[in-house]
Amino acid sequence: MSAREQDGPGAAEAVIKRWDGLRIVGQRDFPGVARSAGAARRWVLGILDGHPTTAETLETLELLVSEVVTNAVLHSDSAGPDGLITVRVGLGDGLVQVDVIDDGSATSVPAIRTTDDDSLSGRGLSWVDRLACAWGADHDEVGGAVWFRLAIGRPSGRDPLSSQ
Repeated sequence: MSAREQDGPGAAEAVIKRWDGLRIVGQRDFPGVARSAGAARRWVLGILDGHPTTAETLETLELLVSEVVTNAVLHSDSAGPDGLITVRVGLGDGLVQVDVIDDGSATSVPAIRTTDDDSLSGRGLSWVDRLACAWGADHDEVGGAVWFRLAIGRPSGRDPLSSQ
């Protein structure tokens, strides 16, 4: 898997295509501050409460929501005064999709970074790439979005925190 990045006018079309077959079950704005990662994580898990999902899916979802929201806070203009991060959750065809939409950045675009065992950061999108069944990043002059999909209810046998 790799990120599919869209620029300019193609970003809107990418969003429409990405949501085909899914229904939005929740959308919420969070302030562009560090504590929003935990609040977003709890909110997303609450949406799936009562849906048939495995414990593994919930753990992976928790990790990936935290990582992507944290990245939006750290690397986008949403961290500025009055900045917002929007989290959208969709379900359909055995999948859960999460979009994290921010105010974009003139100096930063989402990318997988090379890390080593001593790196203190930079692993978030690598985890998304490894654990999600699909993911991508869209950006245009209005802002950016990082999204990912997970299969729900289908154990993969992978430990979401394992480095192997």
